[in-house]
Amino acid sequence: MRLRKEGAFLFYYTVSMELMLDANWTADQVMKTYPETISVFLALKTDCVGCALERFCSLDEVAASYKLSTEFLLAQLSDAIQLSPERGE
Repeated sequence: MRLRKEGAFLFYYTVSMELMLDANWTADQVMKTYPETISVFLALKTDCVGCALERFCSLDEVAASYKLSTEFLLAQLSDAIQLSPERGE
């Protein structure tokens, strides 16, 4: 549970640990939200890490560019996120 202060009011909200990753996310969004996925992009020998287009390429486009199935890329990224010690699992 996290605390957010807004004016004179305090709001509590729960941070969901559910994985909501899909093929429409950009590579940039994935790496910023889940830094542990950077190793996946590197292991798959993509040039996404540090690429100027990472802000625009969806995961679907990344998969197509590197002749990977979208399902395989999403599975690899999901595994990295779920196995991360930061996620408490």
